[in-house]
Amino acid sequence: MERKTLLAVVLSVLVIIGYQFYVAKNYSVPVENKAAAPAVVNETFTEQPAGKSTAQTLPEPEISNAPETVIIRETDKYIVTLSTVGGCIKDIELKDHSALVSDKGFDLINIADPKNGIFNIEGLGSNRMSRTNFAVEEKTNDVIFTAKIDDEIALTKKYTFHNSSYLIDLEIHIKNIANRQINTAYLINTASNIGFDSEIDKRYIQGVTEINGKVKRNGGSKDPIKGNIGYAGLQNRYFSVIAKNDVPSGEVIIKKLDGGALSTAIKTSEFAILSDSTASHKFSLYAGPTDKKIMGEYGLASAASQGLLGGISDFLLASLKLFHKIFRNWGVAIILLSALVNLVLFPLSRKSYESMKKMQNIQPHMDKLRVEHKDNPHKLNKEMMELYKKYDVNPMGGCLPLLLQMPVFIALYQTLMKSLELRGSGFLWVRDLSMPDAVPLPFSLPLIGHTINVLPILMTVAMVFQQRFSTIKGAAQSDQQKQQQQMMVIMPVVFLFIMYSFPSGLVLYWLVNTILTTFEQRAIMHSTTP
Repeated sequence: MERKTLLAVVLSVLVIIGYQFYVAKNYSVPVENKAAAPAVVNETFTEQPAGKSTAQTLPEPEISNAPETVIIRETDKYIVTLSTVGGCIKDIELKDHSALVSDKGFDLINIADPKNGIFNIEGLGSNRMSRTNFAVEEKTNDVIFTAKIDDEIALTKKYTFHNSSYLIDLEIHIKNIANRQINTAYLINTASNIGFDSEIDKRYIQGVTEINGKVKRNGGSKDPIKGNIGYAGLQNRYFSVIAKNDVPSGEVIIKKLDGGALSTAIKTSEFAILSDSTASHKFSLYAGPTDKKIMGEYGLASAASQGLLGGISDFLLASLKLFHKIFRNWGVAIILLSALVNLVLFPLSRKSYESMKKMQNIQPHMDKLRVEHKDNPHKLNKEMMELYKKYDVNPMGGCLPLLLQMPVFIALYQTLMKSLELRGSGFLWVRDLSMPDAVPLPFSLPLIGHTINVLPILMTVAMVFQQRFSTIKGAAQSDQQKQQQQMMVIMPVVFLFIMYSFPSGLVLYWLVNTILTTFEQRAIMHSTTP
């Protein structure tokens, strides 16, 4: 393989990885305007008897050392824990997506301190409002929190739960019980401390916000993000917790809490409430998979967008799902997807291989020129250009097709790294295609431990054979060829290091792609000259 081609492959992988980190931290795409589908409302089940109320009068604010009462609501989709301290959501467990380390549902949100709870509010009157112990009233589908703030505001927070829906609705009623107009604003938490399965998943945790009609992602910032806010929340590798609002709002705060967890909050624009009048605001919380189709039902498809390469990613994911529908195995689906992508890109690959073949054919002439003009680089370059022209060889011909394939490779990387379908799915000895294969060992190895990832090793071996079959052989060993040989030794090791801890589904794709590419290169490089 040419030195430039090798460099192109390395750069391709580095760009793929770098692009993924960039996309995970900050990019923007246009937002689709799509109304949320109506939710189906059915009876829910609570930890306490329905209808029991402690909200006969509005209590004065109390700080959080007062007894906390938790309320548990369960639907087909989730189990939610609410707290009377702040009248907020502390925990969300998804029932139809299990945790990988237990038989429980996936703990999407788990907040120890109610101050950081979802829909906790700061800024209305008392600066201890997030520590206020609310009275609570339970109804069939609703949980209602009430409190009086500084003898000026009577605050009501009404949560509505929908069976068979990932949505939780919140109505906030702020009544002015003072004898004067009140000008105020508040900061409301929209997500905090989103869960994750493994250390691999931690780097995908990010804030997601719709600002001025565009989606932006952020890994935490000291300064507020200003603009017209449509929604704000958090995403991990597979799931989202996002709050939509119909309240005029001008700021989003995405910050890191103690311990490194992220938190998001929306700050409303200032509004006025006349004496004995009530301001009513609405929020909707989506807590579920980051799936474009599902989130589109709630008007949040833009939050699941893959950015500039979203169209390619959507096609690849649709193909993956189609193969799975036919063969009922995600590992087989990945193998077939690799074959499909290889087939679609074969015209570009063929041009690359044919260019390499031409370079191989003129290699003896190039070696001769290097010997003749080894002391005259200027003359050597001139003669080399004449040689390329004479035999119609483009020295960049092996590199350019690979660069043209990079958008597909990047989109494929995103698709396989974030595909919820692969989570917990096995194939052959692989227990989970979203994680390294981690085959147990009967002993412990230095730097490796008690498990070994077999797929990256197989991929590295396949790369060694691929490079061996595609190496251009010449009559003499030039400095460039010596450097090539060194790179041939180093490249597989570099790839092994980079991809050793990658999800096995992604490594399986690269393994199959490498094997297919090897056969294609061997067939073309060892054919007669075109």
